[in-house]
Amino acid sequence: MTNPAPERAGTGREETEGTQGLIGRLLPFIAHHRLAPGDRLPSERELAARFGASRPALREALAVLETLRIVERRPNSGIFLRAVDRQGSIDAMVLQAELGVPLTEDEVREVVELRRIMELQAMRLAAERRTDADLARLDAALEAGARCVAEGTNLADEDSAFHLAIVEATGNRVFLRVVNSFYLMSRERRRTYFRDGTRAAQSHAQHAAMRDAIAARDPDRAEAAMGNHLRGVESYWMELLRRRATGESE
Repeated sequence: MTNPAPERAGTGREETEGTQGLIGRLLPFIAHHRLAPGDRLPSERELAARFGASRPALREALAVLETLRIVERRPNSGIFLRAVDRQGSIDAMVLQAELGVPLTEDEVREVVELRRIMELQAMRLAAERRTDADLARLDAALEAGARCVAEGTNLADEDSAFHLAIVEATGNRVFLRVVNSFYLMSRERRRTYFRDGTRAAQSHAQHAAMRDAIAARDPDRAEAAMGNHLRGVESYWMELLRRRATGESE
């Protein structure tokens, strides 16, 4: 991550940026100063002065970070950074993604692994439990995807809609909420993956094969179709990480 310059006091930006904007400056501040889990943050008064924010605005931003388990307040001690990799919420990762804070290389690897775990199981459950209404949602997502492929537009949103329709077909609403957070977190990475249009047609064809396996109520075939689909995505991200590690151009 590029280290931003420290903020200056007296900017008065909280009137226009809101809580999310202030959080968007607090997170790079933490990274810039290389604060580690257990480190104490400056006091509310110091942070408010540094960011040119009012105490109530700063307190509200810190309350959000506390809810997301990024920081914690210790009575009579101050505000401390949590071990986010072990204690942070999935919503904290969603927020960081929305604010443009990139995942670390380890986090990308772990997200790729988590996706495989979730989506292979989702395929099996969807094949076992799907209803006619679920198939209709899958077909609608496929039709939207086909239009994207024909028009040469980015498939990212239609891709996520199709995969979320698979999870919805499991009938497990908590599962759907977890996977929805995952897809919000990875939205920009998916847009990058589909940006040049070369992967859209193959991905759409694989979606169609996955839909047919679910329609046939064949869990083994459905899982195999998803596994084949994920291999291409995983190899893309692992190759990208390798290039970054060796300094090769992307």
